[in-house]
Amino acid sequence: MAYIDLKNVCIDFPIPGARSNVGWKRSVTHTIGGKFGSTRGGSSVRALDNITLQLKDGDRIGLVGHNGAGKTTLLRVLAGVYPPSHGQIRCEGRIASLLDISLGFDLDASGYENIFLRGLYLGLSKRQINECIDKISNFTNLGNYLSMPLRTYSSGMLMRLAFAITTEVEPDIILMDEWISVGDTKFMEQAKERLESFISTSSIMVLSSHSENLIRSTCNKAILLGQGEVLAIGNVEEVYHHYNFFGSSAFFNIDEYISIHPDLEASMSVPGMAPWMHFIRYGIFEGRSPGCGIDLKAFNNDPVFASALQARNGLAAAERIENIAPFLMSFVPPKGWRQNKELSYPDEFIETDGHPLISMEEFLAKNSGSTNS
Repeated sequence: MAYIDLKNVCIDFPIPGARSNVGWKRSVTHTIGGKFGSTRGGSSVRALDNITLQLKDGDRIGLVGHNGAGKTTLLRVLAGVYPPSHGQIRCEGRIASLLDISLGFDLDASGYENIFLRGLYLGLSKRQINECIDKISNFTNLGNYLSMPLRTYSSGMLMRLAFAITTEVEPDIILMDEWISVGDTKFMEQAKERLESFISTSSIMVLSSHSENLIRSTCNKAILLGQGEVLAIGNVEEVYHHYNFFGSSAFFNIDEYISIHPDLEASMSVPGMAPWMHFIRYGIFEGRSPGCGIDLKAFNNDPVFASALQARNGLAAAERIENIAPFLMSFVPPKGWRQNKELSYPDEFIETDGHPLISMEEFLAKNSGSTNS
């Protein structure tokens, strides 16, 4: 039975001749993501940090995250392109990597010759390749072009051929970086049916995509990545609840967060490290204010907030802050603030000395015109 196990997997990309200049480090991390580090052997960027996952039969995994979060790097690790710098990977089953479906093509060879080259690369035997040549020819509708060198093909024709060959394999594990789009509208419809059939016969699928609709319609689990770390894993609804919360707060502001915590400036420049992500992962447990006049000491007597912190559930703690903060007397709405959801008065909230709540009437008077229509 197919499976993939990752245990404490890290990927470090060495940077030859790296300088110690802070501004240069920030430029590097802004370009390629990950975490900048230095060792005796030189400088490197950690693209994946301590990833532990267990993928099993029936899993349809969606990888979610900002650009630079580590999604494509993780796919390449699963495909065997990048060996771990640290940690272990155990895998059972034939893998079909759709990260570059034209890999292995020889542009000076004919279409038929490339069917053999690509088929052998994918692990098919010569007998299996011979058996599927007619099916590939019929599906691509390339006709006599299959006897011609690939350099005479258009990019669309190349993608048709690559797609047809790749989907002739019967893999246990499928890895995809975005959904494949090939050819015109009519061919796309055929390709969609073929791809769905291809996926349905597999044991495990891992798909990276920025399309929430695609992940929701295709996957039964999701993994949220940020700065090379797994931030959340679970069913698709739970993970998108986390993902959509990052940066969605009506009052969280990255500039203010950095200005009141200047030691965070470097980490905030790294792709994949959204301001809410840092606050939920680290800041909230360190007692850092998210800004807008909010002092986390105001929540010292709140059992809901305390329970979230004890469970190391930064998202639940942040949501509690978002629900209570507008009623704190110290709350200072940012310019142009518009409350993004219906708020009810927190009668059950236990105030902390020196951090009183305002009344509902005061809240309505203070924020008149600030609600979304």
